[in-house]
Amino acid sequence: MLKRLICAIAAAIVLAGTAGAWSYPDKVHEGVDYADMECAGYDETALCAVLDELEGLDLERMDDARWRRVDDIYHQIEAEINVLETQAALIGIWYDASGGYAEAAEAQRVVSEQETRLFDRCYKALALLCHTPYENVLNIGRENAEALGRYGGLTDAMPELYMEEDRLEQAYDQVMAGAESEPESLLDLSETEREAGEIYRELVEVRTRIAEEAGYGHYGDYAYWNSYSRDYTLDDIRTVREAVKERFVPLLDAVAEGVSSRNLRALELRGRASGEEILDALGPFLESVHPALLEAYQYLREYHLYDIEYSGEKLPTGYTVALPAYGTAFLFNSPYGDYQDYSDAVHEFGHFNETFHSDTHPLWEDFNIDVGEIHSQTLELLFTDYADEVFGDLGDTYRRVILYNLISSVVDGCLYDEFQAEVYENPEMELEEINRLFKELSEEYGYYYPEDQETDGSWVQISHTFQSPMYYISYATSALSSLDLWLRAQSGREEAIDTYMDLTALSMSKPYREAVYQAGLTNIFRRGGVEDIGARLEAYLEGREVPEPRGEWGWFVKGTPDAGAAVLVLLVIPVFVAGAAGSAALLRRGRRRERVEPFTYPDRKPPWEF
Repeated sequence: MLKRLICAIAAAIVLAGTAGAWSYPDKVHEGVDYADMECAGYDETALCAVLDELEGLDLERMDDARWRRVDDIYHQIEAEINVLETQAALIGIWYDASGGYAEAAEAQRVVSEQETRLFDRCYKALALLCHTPYENVLNIGRENAEALGRYGGLTDAMPELYMEEDRLEQAYDQVMAGAESEPESLLDLSETEREAGEIYRELVEVRTRIAEEAGYGHYGDYAYWNSYSRDYTLDDIRTVREAVKERFVPLLDAVAEGVSSRNLRALELRGRASGEEILDALGPFLESVHPALLEAYQYLREYHLYDIEYSGEKLPTGYTVALPAYGTAFLFNSPYGDYQDYSDAVHEFGHFNETFHSDTHPLWEDFNIDVGEIHSQTLELLFTDYADEVFGDLGDTYRRVILYNLISSVVDGCLYDEFQAEVYENPEMELEEINRLFKELSEEYGYYYPEDQETDGSWVQISHTFQSPMYYISYATSALSSLDLWLRAQSGREEAIDTYMDLTALSMSKPYREAVYQAGLTNIFRRGGVEDIGARLEAYLEGREVPEPRGEWGWFVKGTPDAGAAVLVLLVIPVFVAGAAGSAALLRRGRRRERVEPFTYPDRKPPWEF
């Protein structure tokens, strides 16, 4: 997406830090209660007026009065984009809370179209400042200004393709909401699978055209770079997938064997709590991790920036979304009604804390979700140390369940990445072929089926596949790093917490490999890196002393962090002219946490069946 292309390097340069020297940036928080935030849509009149003025200025002439006016216009553009993004977020919350209510769905379609069109126009207008005396008004650095100056705008086909993508995603929401609201539909899940599966085939076609418009061979490569700014490729991740199949799949059974069905049922009952009760428990835990986490937590509660209570109307999702006009964020979740709601709240607070402190403007912010998920999944693991305080004698059961979830994140993250990559590489696949592919890959990742079952359409229940394509590998990479960091905490908690706080201060400004390198964590792309984390985790599960991490990084991108940054700059420029995606739409939905079964007995397949 566009802002990923512009800012990956700017953020890395401006926000670079060193381990042990973390600090959150100064940022203004408006102090507005969620109940007082008006969800009214976006009036683009003011933004278009200042864009018209900027486009009409003679930028070859330089004088103090004109410089001040250009500076004022730029800050007005920033302010208006903040309002646009905040309205998009509020409408998205309304849409999810209402279960896809028709009026909310229409409002979401309108604001999504505005985002695509207005972001494109802003970048084209701001590109006029590049290579002029007014370039420094942008304050994004020479390299980023050079990249922005090459921006050629969306192709003619892109806006229509994005709107069609939005329409199909909403159609998927309606199919799945209908399946969950009618109990009898569970008796005919194959019909739901068929309807959702055919929608997915249409999405694959649309996204393939988007990738082609942007100059990519297939959508998987396009999403890795344009949507998520990843500093690794599909080729890079193949070695990680193979190591996960060999080393992490067996660990799932090892964890499951340590939990009795009796204790699991007891934990489900004891874990039932209201959203307020869960947030009450969160405060003391956060303080025990680091007092600096309390600022965001207290602000969250004081201004009621959350909706985590049960409602039969809610779409089954959970996420954190930025509200930049107010300098804060909002936490949304549709709860299970059991212990998983604690873990979800902890997870989403990890995202909330990052967004609350991030001071990068939406025009320029990056979206390295692999790093963002370390913020959340590490916090989930650290919460297991507090489990006895919340769940009493069932604390160890909770720890095992969360470990199972994190290992599942590794396994299923790789499964869904491999599944989607192959579909996007072969976009003409029929639905039966897609279902057969999923079943075959699932078996490679340790699942099993009755002998007479040849296909599996249950993949349609993972909303990321439809709404955040190629996202799921971020759960695997981040879970591996989170497990790595948590295992280090077993023998050095204070040092591990310092590393965690370093990562939260990095925000999502750095791509995954650079952030992990800077934090001193294991390189999962190094031969033996995944196996090393697996061996240490196995020692923990067997009650043995967790060994020290083995091996060095060996390489980083192409030599050193500085060399890696230079390589990324070269990669940004060629894809600029081709086009960009609706970046704000991704931010709105990108942090969703899927409705995955929190624990599965060894004889159940697949784990997301309810």
